[in-house]
Amino acid sequence: MSFADLRPQMEQAPHAEMVQALAFLKSRLRADSAANRDDLARRHTEIETGRKVRWEDLKRELGLP
Repeated sequence: MSFADLRPQMEQAPHAEMVQALAFLKSRLRADSAANRDDLARRHTEIETGRKVRWEDLKRELGLP
């Protein structure tokens, strides 16, 4: 499926779904970076050892309202 196929659907999507799609795309783009993969591995280890992430902090990092 191409972007041209997806675009009309995205233009009709409710705001909340567009925000979810944006967060997904941003995470996919960042995942291509070696530095980001290292950062994600570090964060995963922190979470496994009991460190939690606050929702407000996560939204800020993802650039969500």
